Amino acid sequence: MSTDRPSRARGVVTVERIAVWGLALLAVAGIVAVIAGPGADLRTAAPDVTVDGSYDADAGAVTVTLGGDEQLTSTSTNELAVVVTDVSRNETTRLVWADDGNLPVGAGDSFTVDDPRVDSDGNGNYLDGDGSVGFYLEPGDTVDIVWTGRLIGAPDERTDTLGTVTVSDGTA
Repeated sequence: MSTDRPSRARGVVTVERIAVWGLALLAVAGIVAVIAGPGADLRTAAPDVTVDGSYDADAGAVTVTLGGDEQLTSTSTNELAVVVTDVSRNETTRLVWADDGNLPVGAGDSFTVDDPRVDSDGNGNYLDGDGSVGFYLEPGDTVDIVWTGRLIGAPDERTDTLGTVTVSDGTA
């Protein structure tokens, strides 16, 4: 006669099993932390650039210049646009600064928007800047730098305003 009993090893909680389950929980917690924690900000934040501006009232032109360490490349940027708003008439003009054909754009690069009232270089053409609006630039008008793209690892394309310059007397 055999006196073999069924093994109860399956129900026994061993140190090894506790260690494996602990490591699995740590791995899942780490993944959740990257997705929902600071990693989420890195994937969904807009590029980190600064925007400076200057207004030349005599030329009727606003120049916006990018600053910071980040360069906008075709890897993450679909388009960089300049949106100028005439606040007195609530009229907006959107100009493309950079897209696939003229990226990268980075620190020190600038874009000049002029209005049609002044021929600043005297060549008979009143469109002297990189882009022109159909209204006179006046104090209070705003110039937004709008980025559209998808950062590496981000789930979707985004559009964010990187900076706003307000036209004022003599400066922006």
